[in-house]
Amino acid sequence: MSSPAAARSGFALVAIGLAALAGTGVLVRQRSEADAAAGKQAADIAHALEETVTGVKASLSQEVEQAADIPQLRSALANRADPVTFQDLFQHEDWWDPYRNRAAAIVVGDDVIVTQQLDPATARDGARRARGAAGSPLYALEFKGATLLAAISNQQLPRAGIVFTLLIGRPFDRELLEKMRVGPAAALALSDGRRIRASTGDAELGALASTLVGRETDPSLGAAGGDWTAAAVPVADKLWVVGVAHRTGSTVPFAAVIGCVVAAAAFILSGLIIVLRRRRRDADAAAEHPAAPVDAAVPRPALHTPAERAPGAAPLLSVVPRPTQVPPSSGAGLAVATAMAAEGGQQFGRYRLIERIGEGGMAEVFTAMLSGAEGFERMVVIKRLRPHLALNPDAVAQFIDEAKLGSVLTHSNIVTVADFGKVGEGYYLAQEFVDGRTLAQIAARYREKYGRTVPAAVVFYVVHEVLAGIGYAHERTDTQGRPLSIVHRDVSPTNIMISFEGEVKLLDFGIVKAAERVSKTREGNVKGNVGYMSPEQARGQDVSPRSDLFSLGLVMFELLSGEPFYQGGVVGEILYQAATGPTVEHLGRIAKLAPPAPDILRRVLAMDPASRFISARVFAQELTASATMLKGQLAELMRSLFSA
Repeated sequence: MSSPAAARSGFALVAIGLAALAGTGVLVRQRSEADAAAGKQAADIAHALEETVTGVKASLSQEVEQAADIPQLRSALANRADPVTFQDLFQHEDWWDPYRNRAAAIVVGDDVIVTQQLDPATARDGARRARGAAGSPLYALEFKGATLLAAISNQQLPRAGIVFTLLIGRPFDRELLEKMRVGPAAALALSDGRRIRASTGDAELGALASTLVGRETDPSLGAAGGDWTAAAVPVADKLWVVGVAHRTGSTVPFAAVIGCVVAAAAFILSGLIIVLRRRRRDADAAAEHPAAPVDAAVPRPALHTPAERAPGAAPLLSVVPRPTQVPPSSGAGLAVATAMAAEGGQQFGRYRLIERIGEGGMAEVFTAMLSGAEGFERMVVIKRLRPHLALNPDAVAQFIDEAKLGSVLTHSNIVTVADFGKVGEGYYLAQEFVDGRTLAQIAARYREKYGRTVPAAVVFYVVHEVLAGIGYAHERTDTQGRPLSIVHRDVSPTNIMISFEGEVKLLDFGIVKAAERVSKTREGNVKGNVGYMSPEQARGQDVSPRSDLFSLGLVMFELLSGEPFYQGGVVGEILYQAATGPTVEHLGRIAKLAPPAPDILRRVLAMDPASRFISARVFAQELTASATMLKGQLAELMRSLFSA
């Protein structure tokens, strides 16, 4: 390409990049406007909820004050009627008709005189909480698994010298929520800060409310750039009504803004590189071949084509290759490590490598045979650090971590580490050999052979077994009884194996997080398979065992549905989805699964880690009733899938 043409191409790329930057500004403005509109929508939801909640509270407070003023009730208390008499009055007297469908109780001191649709312990607790309070305070109470909104009134009978507390409550259930569903909210949910107690309206948005549990006091519950918005209004202590609605208007995905910025930078940088390179080449050419003065008296040498040159004449141009630059030697250690990069079939210390079965960014994986005296042989898996990382202290430290942690994890559902050492300057570890296939291979083979997803019974059993292993790792302590605080951080279908004997094994603790690691992950680094990350892991934040449970929930969803939870063409897009967390569309896909999967997945895939199962053990308990498959049945399935 000529210099002018190259320069024009470069300037054109720069112009395109600047246009893309301008487009980015438009996208940012549109996104900001959409977020502002969503903020107003959330405020409208909150305002509508506050009005309805105020109405419900005022109505209940009025009820308890009116009931406390009933002359017959006060007379019975002044005459110190016994509990049996009060029970009869509550059941048969006309003056109590308006309150017969309500939960109610009368408490004098710590004595519960009478209760209606309420147990005495709950009534006594409510009365204690309300003592000394002005007016008719409202409290959230529980009775037989139901949530009650109770108004409590403290009253005096001076002549009789009696102080009593009257409690009137009503169920805060789906029926009441439905009456409160006015204004812009398409779905309402009742949250106690730990879980959703009831919901109504749009099913997908109602399911989304479960991801907001624990965040009720946040100023804005709607995710920036998301397709929904929400607001929460307190009803009583530790009780909120959450309203959720689809965003009005469209929003611009954050990925689109980032993509536009990246594209603009790429165009501008490419254009500048082309222009600068062309100018540099022109300058170098001018320096090497300065223009000769034009002299008409001096004849110019004739240019000959190869056919016109005399036989044996020197070529017009001869190319002298530049000497190859050889980097200085890094020492014998690197030479040995490089030699270790050969394929299988060689002797490797005490092991004979048989076949390369995998490789990753840090290590190569081989099947190998360990030989001993009197013909002793045992198949193992050798995982050895890649040669070019042998001199990288961080990589070596991480590899050592994996070996040390693997040595303390001895569980039937975890692949064990049997040996660790060095051959030359290269590190390796020897792992238990599992004669089987990964979950990813099994799911693909099942669909290929039967045209459908793996049966739910298989999925529940496998996940239940993985939870046994990962729960053991999460709870493992050192010799002093101190928690090792292990988090796997890479739970995925490729890291779960099933043997032909029906054993379920979790493997690859290579990027594990633990308290006693030699290597420390820098804050903000993202490690793991982006398609199976929890939101906090995708954001580079600190992770807890509940992050592993989230990842296993994604594996469970993929096996049941036959499709990955996060879908996208490039890693960056998937990482963005993982960092954003489940959307309404995701929750809609979860809802289509057969029970009990939706209820389990909505909890384990909650955005807030505190809203997920508290431990692998609790998660496993939820699956116990569905994990009815036997180990032998799983073995038979494996042999039928991979009979060859």
